[in-house]
Amino acid sequence: MKKTAFVDFYSKNKISPVSQNIDDIDLHFQRRNSLFSNLGLPVSLLKDCDILEFGPGSGHNALYTISLKPKRYYLVDGNPKGLEDTEKLLSRYSIPDLKLFSTLFLDFQVKDSFDIVWAEGCIPRQTDPISILKHLSSFAKIGGVFVVSTANGISYLSETIRRLGSFMNLTESLSLQEKVSVLKPLLEGHLNFLKGRSRPVDDWIQDVILQPVGETKLLSIPEVIEGISDEYDLYGCSPRFVTDWRWYKDITGEDRNFNKNGLDSYYRNNINLLDCRFDFDSTSLDFGKELEKLSSESWIIMSNIQKGDTSKWQSFFDLLNNISNLIIKKAPETAKALNESSRWLQDGAPMKNNLESFPMWWGRGQQYLSLIRKNN
Repeated sequence: MKKTAFVDFYSKNKISPVSQNIDDIDLHFQRRNSLFSNLGLPVSLLKDCDILEFGPGSGHNALYTISLKPKRYYLVDGNPKGLEDTEKLLSRYSIPDLKLFSTLFLDFQVKDSFDIVWAEGCIPRQTDPISILKHLSSFAKIGGVFVVSTANGISYLSETIRRLGSFMNLTESLSLQEKVSVLKPLLEGHLNFLKGRSRPVDDWIQDVILQPVGETKLLSIPEVIEGISDEYDLYGCSPRFVTDWRWYKDITGEDRNFNKNGLDSYYRNNINLLDCRFDFDSTSLDFGKELEKLSSESWIIMSNIQKGDTSKWQSFFDLLNNISNLIIKKAPETAKALNESSRWLQDGAPMKNNLESFPMWWGRGQQYLSLIRKNN
């Protein structure tokens, strides 16, 4: 039977582990407003527009979107529990055309097109993210905006290491909640160093650490830009990494190159995805591409180890060493944390430990891109 990332795990356990803390709704809305602004979407533009959102989770983020009073808002998710939670949250709002669709992404079809198509936290870690990327982006109007979140080997490296260490302390006979209980004392201490965290610890452990990897893949910023470059131009991003000093009158015809400029800016700054504690200076393109190449291997090797190939452990340790050697002059504190995490894994990832640097190290796990559909 074909396995479906996210949906199989969520449905089996009747969970939707992507909730947000909305006790302070004003703070939650401020966060969402900051994201929309970074992506070039001022709130005045969303009123009365048509929005299609894939993977709303439990609907906490959709609360902000619907508060902006779109004319039409369609939400698509294959997890029954997530849609049930979303429907409850959004029931207090009334808009002209609100619909929830219970279906897998690739099975979703509608003749209409939308001003904004939103895909947050739902394409990375799919088994075929590029196919899903192309399908979801096909629903935006010409001149419309497609928003997608990304996660790559650089931004996810610290989580990848925590994932491997966590599984060294578990047995398969444990239930999902028992596994959470085992890991929480270790990982909660790490998460306390992550500024701005708004997801409950239990949800984060279930979703990021315990969800099976299977044949899943991450999705990087270059993969998104290159994957839909025939249809889309890069528009905005969060974090904002694109610098464009060109005079606007020169950005015409074949010289527009929004995507090429975006890719060059990305590779010169992708070291900043590695450690959210620091803002690093720009690097050379060659350095950025080498960091991308090495870090991309981490998810692949980790997946093989988790699927039972213990012969890959040494490859993983060698990879961490190579990344450390690459970054040590530009990011010495990150290299220190990376080396400590490697020693921790090699010691069997003991729950009781004297880790000093690794718990504080977190990458910028998720990034966002907004892209405008071209009139080809």
